[in-house]
This record gives sequence, C-alpha cells and structure tokens, in this order.
Amino acid sequence: MNRLREAMKERGITQKELQELTGIRQNVISRIINEKVKTSISLETARKFSKALNKPIEYLFPE
Repeated sequence: MNRLREAMKERGITQKELQELTGIRQNVISRIINEKVKTSISLETARKFSKALNKPIEYLFPE
C-alpha cells in the first residue's frame, strides 16, 4: 500500500495520528502499509482512510 504511505507522508501524519483519525488500530495500519494483510480490506476501512487522508479510495487502493 505504497500510496497509503505516500498520502500519510504528504499530510505529515504518523500511523498513531492516522489511528486517532480513523479508529483503526496502529498495528492494523502497519500491516496494511507493509502489505502483510492477507485479505482485502473492507470498504468501510477504505472510506476511513480516504476521509482522513483526503484522497479518493481509488487513489489509495488501485487495482
């Protein structure tokens, strides 16, 4: 999920701050960023990231 990392860097926020904005645990965020999630993330999770990072879901999670 390199775009997720890029969007965080662009906004200047840490995983901890993203956790606070989304309610998604930091260890889950880390696993998603490092591509260690073995299943697809939910649409609700993608929406939370999209809203917090002000980026379209399609940008953060391209096919």
